[in-house]
Amino acid sequence: MSGSILQRPSGRVSLDFASPASTSLDELVRLRTTAQAMQRQVRKRSAAPMSGGSVSRRLGRGLDFAEVREYQPGDDVRMIDWKVTARTGTTHTKLFVEERERPVLLVVDFRSGMRFGTQGMYKSVLAARLAALLGWCAVASHDRVGGFVFTDDWHDEIRPQSGRRGLMSLFRAIHHSQQRIPRRGGDQLASTLQRLRHGVHGGSTVVLLSDFDGFDDAAHAALGSALQSLDVMAVHVCDPLDANLPPAGRYPMISRAGQTQKRFMLSVSGRSERENYRQAFEERAESVRQLFARHGHFYSLAMTNGSLRDTATAIMARQPLPPSVLPALA
Repeated sequence: MSGSILQRPSGRVSLDFASPASTSLDELVRLRTTAQAMQRQVRKRSAAPMSGGSVSRRLGRGLDFAEVREYQPGDDVRMIDWKVTARTGTTHTKLFVEERERPVLLVVDFRSGMRFGTQGMYKSVLAARLAALLGWCAVASHDRVGGFVFTDDWHDEIRPQSGRRGLMSLFRAIHHSQQRIPRRGGDQLASTLQRLRHGVHGGSTVVLLSDFDGFDDAAHAALGSALQSLDVMAVHVCDPLDANLPPAGRYPMISRAGQTQKRFMLSVSGRSERENYRQAFEERAESVRQLFARHGHFYSLAMTNGSLRDTATAIMARQPLPPSVLPALA
């Protein structure tokens, strides 16, 4: 395991978990109970695309008829309802909800930069636990679950499968990624996004759980046409230290890589440095948000010191936390 722990602010670690720095197969499986409770909560507020029954609220061509409405430019002329058109004198078209068992792909970033935490838990662990909760909700909704898990120099691709088979394969890939010694470098983010573009069927829901470090022009280009053909949910996983520096001072930190441990000091000079740091983070987050928003996709922050259940529920309901709402580093 690698990462850094800022020793002065203790943060909040959930008592439900054995460790803030790692997860386990058993823990990810046990999150099924929490996912079931989350689904009941979301259903009460009107089911979101990854919860409720096994149909999606997104409209398109599919098996289940939804409604008839007036024709709009760009609608498929093959879906015109000629009977309603003749009766009303105005062109109408049919809409359908998408098929049952749609593919849901959970993309979990386990690069070295994600194995970091100062409050709550490591970013990689938050991504894994969110993937488990959202995955169990997808299984309960009779969707086919698969995904990608990637480090700096390794990746595993899990083809969507019905039931819990695909999700359990994803859990095993997460467990395997934690055992690997992190090595910085490489372009696995861009490579994984490129695999999404070429290997995932149009209409699939893709949940990206990453800190989007290195989300540069190559990564944008790798996504390419996928932004038009996929339903993307971008979850920007952040530690409070990503967004805000602590007050001026020197802070002892620990870096771990495998069995090697290194201690060093984080020095913060003053208010100007802190403001520039925060502004740079907000600009990066806004750049990522705008890319997905331009194509009508969901984007939200997920903070390591926030409530895991509340964060996952908000993602299910597609209620994003805006970049301006950031908990300060205490």
